[in-house]
Amino acid sequence: MPKRWLLFAALVLPGTLSAQGSAERGQELAANLCAQCHDISPACEFKTYPPSFASIAVFRDVEQIFSRIMFPQLHSAMPQAGWFMPREDVEDLVAFIVSLEPTGD
Repeated sequence: MPKRWLLFAALVLPGTLSAQGSAERGQELAANLCAQCHDISPACEFKTYPPSFASIAVFRDVEQIFSRIMFPQLHSAMPQAGWFMPREDVEDLVAFIVSLEPTGD
């Protein structure tokens, strides 16, 4: 099966993605690659553009987070990670973002 089909399946089929990457490594990647535009701190305030990672954690599910990192919406200033980041790095970023969702404790 071609790699493009596998990526498509991972993005479209429900339940194919999970936040099983390394949140610690994702935090390091976010500090190096994302913090110049996004607020990545766990205690950050919600904002919409560019969205803070805490707001992304609350309002997006794992599949949406992954697909928006890999293939940002048209006319977005965010680079397409699918062209320069290994999937494992994207999974680590997703794990970090998801770790910021409040647990309700």
